Amino acid sequence: MKQSGILLHISSLCTDYGIGDIGPEAYRFADYLASEGHSFWQILPLNHCGYGNSPYNPVSAFAWNPYLISPELLVQDKLLKKSELKTLAHSDMVDYNAMLALKQPLLRRAAQRYLKSNDIDKYIQDNAWHLKPYLCFLKLQDLNGDSRWYEWADLYRAYTEDLYQKYAQDPLVREAAALQAIFEDQFARFKELLKSKGIRLIGDVPLYLSYESSEVWAHQELFDLDEKGRRLSVAGVPPDAFSASGQLWGNPIYRWDKLEGSGFELFCRRFGHILKFIDLLRLDHFIGYVNYWKVPCPETKIPETAETGSWVRALPEAFFARIKEEFGIENFIAEDLGILNEDVCHVRDSLGLPGMIILQFCFEESVPDVQNFPSDRFIYTGTHDNNTTLGWWNELPANSSSRLNLSVFCKRFLPQYDLPDEDNVHQILVDIARLSACERMIFPMQDILGLGIDARMNIPGTALGNWQWRMHRPI
Repeated sequence: MKQSGILLHISSLCTDYGIGDIGPEAYRFADYLASEGHSFWQILPLNHCGYGNSPYNPVSAFAWNPYLISPELLVQDKLLKKSELKTLAHSDMVDYNAMLALKQPLLRRAAQRYLKSNDIDKYIQDNAWHLKPYLCFLKLQDLNGDSRWYEWADLYRAYTEDLYQKYAQDPLVREAAALQAIFEDQFARFKELLKSKGIRLIGDVPLYLSYESSEVWAHQELFDLDEKGRRLSVAGVPPDAFSASGQLWGNPIYRWDKLEGSGFELFCRRFGHILKFIDLLRLDHFIGYVNYWKVPCPETKIPETAETGSWVRALPEAFFARIKEEFGIENFIAEDLGILNEDVCHVRDSLGLPGMIILQFCFEESVPDVQNFPSDRFIYTGTHDNNTTLGWWNELPANSSSRLNLSVFCKRFLPQYDLPDEDNVHQILVDIARLSACERMIFPMQDILGLGIDARMNIPGTALGNWQWRMHRPI
């Protein structure tokens, strides 16, 4: 029996506070999913976002995004008074500056009240491996005025327990810890609600970490850095469907030999941390776990494009043996988009990991035989990295192969539509997914609503202006 789900990040929910959160609107969306017969809700990473507000460029690979905390639930938990709430006018875009101005004072007040009646030291100690470096990083970022840890004074250039203890009682540190605890409490309740409705939550974890993150700062030996913390190589991908010159992400490359020597502890802790709160975990850029595009930085200078990179093999056998030992493999999804070679396919298939099929890519060369697609794949109309289906259609040239092949497909298999156009193309791709042999289907909410390019979530390879779309009205 086929199962379906919706891709919608928490930040895209419609609330009165400038950004979606894990409060009443998330509960209502869960009701909507259940009423429509969906089995999955897929979200993006929940990490505390760094530069560009990207969930794939987080300040920490562990720390939760405090701005997804629900003010309404803070009132319910007596951490805020209803009279203290302030709101923003509804908009279909997150205005991050306005949102921060609104929510930061509310969250700080709630954190201060939380600290008066909860043992935050126990929470910090229970999560010390990742939480202490994160809290220390936030404090030093505040002291130095930026997150460029590689330019900080020598005293601050590397994490130590003594350095954390120096700031352990600082109000900023304790309030930030309180917000992490509050998030987990709210999210645990949200997850219980989903479970009660039979909705499985699909989370996401980026392969690479932000250069200016607490983990890179605290575990410099695991990354391709020189003795001063400067990047010797960076991550990206070669030219592909998204970019003619490739994508230069700038994340530091892992030293896989050092990761293996540690028992892949960083990844085991990361996966274990998120799997406490979700049901299925999408491995973003799965290709990079098998072979990765390494772009050298001559004299530690970042090149202009990713074209100078080369493929380097990681340690997939050792890595996935460790992951399988720790977690099993049934709760993982491979985001296997991009340049698939035999090695990547072999690793994916030998592990039994389901991959992904994106319908927007399927009509470029021919009319796809969707009824013979592998049944274990998750099929999508598009992802957060794609244009919306309407936006994709409108940007295709009139005589493009994708338009022509989609028209042929409709004549053969979906004659009720006559020809695809901007009024029906989003529904056509949804129906094609339903016709396919894939047993699990995920639809971006923008495609359910039939929205155009203005509702696009992300343009790969661009650092700013993304991750802003949100529903203008509650569902």
